[in-house]
Amino acid sequence: MKLKDKILSPLTTPKTFIETIEYRVVRTKEELEKAFHLVYQEYLKRGYTQLLPSQQKLSIFNSLPETTTFIAIWKKEVLATATLIPDSPLGLPMDEIYHQELENFRKRKGKLCEISMLASNTELFKNGVSLMLHSKKMFFIFSLFKLIFDYVYNILHLDYICITINPKHKLTYDFLLFKDLGELKTYSSVNNAPAIGKFLDLNNVKEECKKTGKEGLYRMFFSSKNEPTKFSPKLILSAEDLRYFFVEKTDIFKKATPFQLEYMNLKL
Repeated sequence: MKLKDKILSPLTTPKTFIETIEYRVVRTKEELEKAFHLVYQEYLKRGYTQLLPSQQKLSIFNSLPETTTFIAIWKKEVLATATLIPDSPLGLPMDEIYHQELENFRKRKGKLCEISMLASNTELFKNGVSLMLHSKKMFFIFSLFKLIFDYVYNILHLDYICITINPKHKLTYDFLLFKDLGELKTYSSVNNAPAIGKFLDLNNVKEECKKTGKEGLYRMFFSSKNEPTKFSPKLILSAEDLRYFFVEKTDIFKKATPFQLEYMNLKL
């Protein structure tokens, strides 16, 4: 039986569908590996990555203790994932193409983070169906976004959520009140795919919801909060875990710059 047939049925409402799925932080090495594999699998389908022996998609930012990986999980099956990377002396992944734009925030003492490595299992939904036209798909992804929003807004207390997206997803992020960070660019981190930088101003999002008349969005953002248990216990990579993911499975530490390695040593 296909994965979507196990989880979805014509009789399942968006609400009951979401209730079968657990949204939370990664808690184990095994869950993290499944998340990295899902990102690789879905990026490969879209041409965002080349074939990799490890069959895992990750970067040096995943080695930082502040980085948090979120998952939507059903019976030990990771259905969706996203990684939240707070700004640090190493910068953010999207500094590669939007450094000057991000520096403008930093100069104003803005506290930044980036949503990266967002992927969902495409077996769940028909390919080509817009997120905004598929209620279950929309609830599925927005529930993951709400989890990340609560973490950034209520726990980290940051100013901006940043992200790079493929232009075909622009409508979804415009609906979520993300603004354009800069012009369309080519992003080598996703195999030279086109990318648009977007940001959500957390200091003004309440007012924006009211001003644009988006009552449903306001309720999603602010009417309730995820339970603290969704964010704890969070997996902290041990020295053995770091060796496994960044030395044995990949050559990320081998390719790291002296500055990156020096910063990593300070954090460990």
